[in-house]
Amino acid sequence: MSIAMNEEQQHDFEEKGYVVLENFFTPDELARLLDAVDEVAANVRQSKGLGPGDPFAIRNALAHHDAFLDLIDHPRMLPLVVDAIGWNIQIRTTHLDYRPPYPEGLAAGAVGTGKGADHQAGYRNVLWHPDLANLFEAVSLDGRLPFMELKVFYVLSDLTRSNSGNLWMVPGSHKRTPQELRAMDFKVDPAEAVELLLPPGTAVLWRTATWHCVGPNQSQQTRKIMHIGYHHRWLRPTDYMQQDPALIARSSPIRRQLLGALPSGDNPLGDDPDFHPSSQYWLTKNREDVPLRAWYEARNGAIEPSRQPVHL
Repeated sequence: MSIAMNEEQQHDFEEKGYVVLENFFTPDELARLLDAVDEVAANVRQSKGLGPGDPFAIRNALAHHDAFLDLIDHPRMLPLVVDAIGWNIQIRTTHLDYRPPYPEGLAAGAVGTGKGADHQAGYRNVLWHPDLANLFEAVSLDGRLPFMELKVFYVLSDLTRSNSGNLWMVPGSHKRTPQELRAMDFKVDPAEAVELLLPPGTAVLWRTATWHCVGPNQSQQTRKIMHIGYHHRWLRPTDYMQQDPALIARSSPIRRQLLGALPSGDNPLGDDPDFHPSSQYWLTKNREDVPLRAWYEARNGAIEPSRQPVHL
C-alpha cells in the first residue's frame, strides 16, 4: 500500500518511467544546496586545476557536503522512494553534475549520438542509454532490464529553456529492451523523446531503465544538478566499498542502512561466520539492520500524499 504516491504518480512511474515533482524544495533548501554546490565547485577547481568554464562531475557527492548527504533520506522524498522500490535499499550513487555553458563557437552534436565537437571537447554528448544495461540485460528471458534501481534527479539551476543541459527521456522505454535500442544504432525518433524543461527546485523520480541522455548547455548559465541513486541492499554500490566510519557513526540508523552499513553492528556474515556464513545484506536476520522496514510498517496506510515532514 502506498504511503506517499498518489494514483497519478503511480501511473506515471509505471507507464512513463518517471514522476515530475515541481516545487519540491523550499526556497531555503534550494539556497543551501546551491551554496554547497558553489563551495564544492571551488574545492574541485582548486584541487584539479580546472578553470571556471570547465565541466566536472563528482561521484559519492554525499561525502563532500552535508547538504548533499541530507538528500539521501529527505523526509518528503524517502516515502516516495520506498513506495517505488521498497524498504530493503541502500544508496548506489550520489552524483553532482556541474556543466558551464558551452564556450562560444563550440558546436553541439545531435542529442544522444555520442558524437560532435562538444563530445570531443569533453562535454560528454552521451549516447541514448538505460543505466546498467551491460550488467543486467542478460538476466531475463525477454531481454528487458529488471527493476533493480531508481534515481532522483534534483534540478538546482534553471532548466526551463531548451538546450540548457536538460535531461531527455523516452517515456515508457523501461518496458523496451536494450537490444532494441542497439538495433536502432542508438538513434531515437525525435517524436518519441521528451526534453524535460524544469524550473530549479524540481525533483524527478525515475526508473534508470528508461532510455535517457543529456542535451547540450548552450544557455548562459551553469547546469547544476544532483542525482541520488537507490538500489537493493544485496547489490554492490558503485561509488564506495564502505563509507567513512566517522560518517556512519554520526548517522541515524536509517541513514546508516542507506549508507550500506549494518546499524546493529553485527557481523556482516551472520552469527556463525566460520562455518555458516550468511550475508546480512542478502538474508537479514536482525531487523535493526533494516530500520526502514519498521519505518515503512509504521506509516503504511497512515498518511496521505503530501509535503508533510517525516521524522527519521
